[in-house]
Amino acid sequence: MNKGILFLLIFSLITIAAGFYSCTKDEIPASLVNPGGCDTGTMSYQHDIVEIINNSCSFTPCHVPGNGNYDYTRYEVLADRIRSGRLEERLLLPSDHALHMPQGFDLDACNLYKLRLWIHQGFPNN
Repeated sequence: MNKGILFLLIFSLITIAAGFYSCTKDEIPASLVNPGGCDTGTMSYQHDIVEIINNSCSFTPCHVPGNGNYDYTRYEVLADRIRSGRLEERLLLPSDHALHMPQGFDLDACNLYKLRLWIHQGFPNN
């Protein structure tokens, strides 16, 4: 077999194999960009996040004890929903989507950024 044809055949097979191995179903997370005016750094669950959750999620009839929804007044429940990917997923849905959270309104840009930053910092219970 001609060396040029053999080289081309081997090169083609390697290129095709590399293409298959480089494909992934992992989604690249949306970048976190500070919308400006947000005082952030390392977010604190007690000092930053609890207030956002209480004002946007943990009120009747939503994520409070005893209503059958996830009780976001408990860190453990909130952390479980974060680990599942559902919390951030629902925050990022279009506001007219039936599963968008919080229902009926959007978080302001700064609070959404703070909550997502805390999630991406590993959602510490601090």
